[in-house]
Amino acid sequence: MNIKSVRLFLMLYLTMSLFSLSSCKEPGLKQNTKYLDGEFWRQQGLTQIIPFWQSHVRDTINGAFYMFLSQEGKPLPPWDKHPAMISRQVFGFTSAYLLSGNEKYLETANDGVNYLLKYAWDDQYGGWFDFLDQSGNPKVISKSVPSQLYTNVGLALYYFATKDENVLNHIKESIRIQKAYAFDTVNGGYFQTLSRNLRVSDSSKSKHSHFGYTSSLLINLAMITRDKEILDFAEELEQISLRKMIDTSNGWFYGYPAPFDANWNLKQAKLNNKEVISAGAQLTAILSLLRLYEITGNDIYRTKGVNLGKQLLHSAWDSTRGGWFDMIERIPPYEIQDTSSVSWWIQSYGLFLQLHLFHITGEKQYLDSYQKMASFWDNYFVDKKFGGVFQNVSPAGIPVITTKAVVWKASYHEMENALLNYLYLNLYVNNKPATLYFHIKNSLPKTKHFVSIVEDSSVQIIAVRINGKSWKSFNAAARSVDLPEGKNLLLEVTLSAASKD
Repeated sequence: MNIKSVRLFLMLYLTMSLFSLSSCKEPGLKQNTKYLDGEFWRQQGLTQIIPFWQSHVRDTINGAFYMFLSQEGKPLPPWDKHPAMISRQVFGFTSAYLLSGNEKYLETANDGVNYLLKYAWDDQYGGWFDFLDQSGNPKVISKSVPSQLYTNVGLALYYFATKDENVLNHIKESIRIQKAYAFDTVNGGYFQTLSRNLRVSDSSKSKHSHFGYTSSLLINLAMITRDKEILDFAEELEQISLRKMIDTSNGWFYGYPAPFDANWNLKQAKLNNKEVISAGAQLTAILSLLRLYEITGNDIYRTKGVNLGKQLLHSAWDSTRGGWFDMIERIPPYEIQDTSSVSWWIQSYGLFLQLHLFHITGEKQYLDSYQKMASFWDNYFVDKKFGGVFQNVSPAGIPVITTKAVVWKASYHEMENALLNYLYLNLYVNNKPATLYFHIKNSLPKTKHFVSIVEDSSVQIIAVRINGKSWKSFNAAARSVDLPEGKNLLLEVTLSAASKD
């Protein structure tokens, strides 16, 4: 081998070595394909998250659930009852049942539902009380949108699993009250809070009364019931949000953390003397847009959702370590203004965003970013010692807040994370079947039940079992099951996405 050949060999060797080194990411960026397996998330929910809540959050003396828990699961004061949090626990335990068919989780959810119907509903005027005392007596009798919204959220999923019509009737009445009494007939939009007798007591207008209401409740409820009025209301709120709540210069959604006043004037939120927007609020808005697109086919939702999703991903996500930040500057270059912590629910919503963007665009880059976010969640948010999920961690993954339950933190988001990642990964990414379990308490003659909360209509039923026996009376494309008359029907429903050629 002559000198020129040796030099050429060494140059090629050095080039290959550098390429190999450059392809090795630092530890925080290593991808693990297990995170793309829906079963991983189902198992995480059932083995690392819900057992903590089942063991510690149930108040067997006063009913329902404790509002505060330590990291280890010790109940902490105050001992009041928060209907919205109770319902968020109902959501978590119902999710566990849907994923497992384990009746103990549905029984725990049912305890929460019965408590809400007995104590939290205002039998005189209607609507859910904001706060109860330890004995279930009304303590704060106003009816704010966040409380109405999130008290309905868990109940809606419980209806999905059980077809309890009494529960659905309460949800629909709560929505009717919101539409009838909280609507601003002068300036449009919906007010924030009603008094007990349904008069407006807070005329501000927020995320929760508009795109947040659509994102967290109405889209699921529309798929669960196929009620056109519910879907129409979801789109009404989304259209109001697009007309009234958008930063026309930069595309962001307003309404949280600073609300509008009754006349749609906004006092801009500030941090470090800079105008800021909430990434969490943007994620809520983007998911409402993308999910509505998947249901309705309206390309306006797709365009706005995809564009804003890309903008937010480049602005609020730490692509080096994998965590999401919340407060970013409103104007370019959209600098992050608070790097002190990463919030559990924002991290979860960031995961959902990647799966919807991948499903809609087909771009694999979103699966790459998903795996980085998933690694951050699994390694830092999930408490491997005591179970459950931390509320906030530092950008390096160190727990900042260790209490497991507070007023607005329950099993809701962490079990939603398990449920939806399982469904979306199996059905949207891997083209694998997904199985859900239902316990229909009372089925009347000619009863139909819709069994999918996945937006894409290409997802179909491929198999149904009722009380352990194969059942052929279902509409695969409509994702509905024709139920026999009877009580305590145990359904096992398998869904599958249409294959992509």
